Amino acid sequence: MNTSVSLNLLQKPGPNNSTIEYDEKQSSPSNEKTQESSPTAAESSTTQPSVPSYQGQEEASSKTDSPAQNTGIICEFSDYRYNMCSIEVNLKVMGSSATVLLIPPSLSTTSANTTVWKIRPFTRKWEESTMAIVKELTIQWASDQNQGPACDVTHDVPVLIFPTALFSFNLFHDYTDLLLPLFVAANQYNGKIQFAVTNFHWPWIKKFMPHLQALSHYPIINLDSETLVHCFPSGQIGLRATFPMTVDNYSAQNVSTMVAFRHFVRTSLSLERTEIDITDQKNSNKKPRIAILLRKVTRTFTNENEIVEMAKEVGFEVVRTDAETTKDFPRIAHLINSCDVLMGLHGAGLTNMMYLPNNATLIQVIPWGDLRLVSWKDFGEPTKYMGLNYIEYEIKEEESTLIEKYPRNHTVFTNPQELHKQGWTAMYSVYLVQQSVKLNVNRFRAVLVDLFNSLTQQTRKK
Repeated sequence: MNTSVSLNLLQKPGPNNSTIEYDEKQSSPSNEKTQESSPTAAESSTTQPSVPSYQGQEEASSKTDSPAQNTGIICEFSDYRYNMCSIEVNLKVMGSSATVLLIPPSLSTTSANTTVWKIRPFTRKWEESTMAIVKELTIQWASDQNQGPACDVTHDVPVLIFPTALFSFNLFHDYTDLLLPLFVAANQYNGKIQFAVTNFHWPWIKKFMPHLQALSHYPIINLDSETLVHCFPSGQIGLRATFPMTVDNYSAQNVSTMVAFRHFVRTSLSLERTEIDITDQKNSNKKPRIAILLRKVTRTFTNENEIVEMAKEVGFEVVRTDAETTKDFPRIAHLINSCDVLMGLHGAGLTNMMYLPNNATLIQVIPWGDLRLVSWKDFGEPTKYMGLNYIEYEIKEEESTLIEKYPRNHTVFTNPQELHKQGWTAMYSVYLVQQSVKLNVNRFRAVLVDLFNSLTQQTRKK
């Protein structure tokens, strides 16, 4: 059942482009801000945020330097999301001075190359507050093959340098900003690549060690404290940014890459289920299992017990997952993998859909405030490439706790786009911080009934 379902909304097709409609009123999302001020695919094709402070820099003391002199290094500084340099010559990495020294490929170099690159290698270049804490690295050519300190450790595999201590333990950013770009960069080496990390954050590295060890067979180098000089035959500094929870919506390889990434996640965490088994006779008497994400601070369900009881009445086995449960990694991954459905309000917790088996369903409850496009870009659209089904339920204003804080004729209700125009902070503080949801269980029941019938009918067709 690859189906996209929405109440009171224009449908977004699932993998098989089938839809179910609950209301004749349809509308198309437009002019939406994005999750954590993240640029969407739509934004990248139109305007691009200016980032003058943290644009990668290439400097040279002589304007006559020939392009041929920089053969062996290609830096990508023009993309507004990331800085990255790919190096195909021998290099020395000196963590203590945050310097990478490129070794000329020949003793017969006619003149010294004076080009110097400055790079902050992270995937959110448009956010100045974020980039300000990313350690800057200096890349420069050695004057000859003998310049610089001797190698303390010589490696025979490439190096990949990236930072970690930025969005620690926000699962959306863990995967979108680091783990997915890291997979794209490193998976091709089949473990034969060395990770070297700046802004080293051991708790993050420890948490995701199963993923990191599956990509690299070598102990991670902490460049913040490393005093030894490490030498490599080639390397990459920085990661290419991906789209939220997916690689590149405009690339023909997107589906195959996301299928490979989901397989990588399952195998590195030893998750049991690859897909919902609708042919196994033993499953015919089992209830479909739904995990409900129950936030405790912002965007909470104020009637969570009522929602849970309604889901049970429909016929689901309900798994309650709160903040403490989701922090228990990788146990949470195994728990979500055991479910057929994941449901929750728009937010980082929905990233747990990464652990669902193929053909499972994500239900995203969208808060009030014209948040449909960001919700679709962050979590709805990626399901198309993950082999998942998608249902979105956009609440009515009566289901929002904002009615207890603002009069119904307030701009918060009459024209949400006015808040969007004031910028991310204004929109975020009202619609994503102040707001919780009292779900209309009678209205929402129809969604779960249809989903339950679809799942049980599949089982009967075994």
